Amino acid sequence: MNETATALVAEFADGARIAQAAEQALRARMAEEIAKLERQRAYAFRRTRLIKALASATGDDEEAALAAQRGAVTEEIGWSGESEIETLILDQLQPVGRAVWQCACGDAEAGSADVYEKLEVFEAWYETTYGRPFYALFDVYVVEAPVVDF
Repeated sequence: MNETATALVAEFADGARIAQAAEQALRARMAEEIAKLERQRAYAFRRTRLIKALASATGDDEEAALAAQRGAVTEEIGWSGESEIETLILDQLQPVGRAVWQCACGDAEAGSADVYEKLEVFEAWYETTYGRPFYALFDVYVVEAPVVDF
């Protein structure tokens, strides 16, 4: 191949490398975006599980409902509910539970907007306090140990 032909091939090779780099950059951005959307989806379903647990916990009055909600959340996350940190988190979550209970009771002033607002305040508090989203707690898997009789 002469010099002109070599230069022509080199020019096309440069174009191919540029296209390859652009594709790799796009794939990396898309992978990041997919991971972000995957987290959002997972947290949305976990948020739904939390609200369902709160809404399903009932009582004859507000105090009984809030106590039942505390137990439901403790069970949903797999806590004992006895540690100081768990108690603090459950206390901070109580306004969300109250809003869910009021909404479920048909309180005219309460509605889903109030639940969303209280939930956003709680989520922001948790993330500021612990440096990660509340729904990451749902990622903790407890390995069950087999029961062995001797």
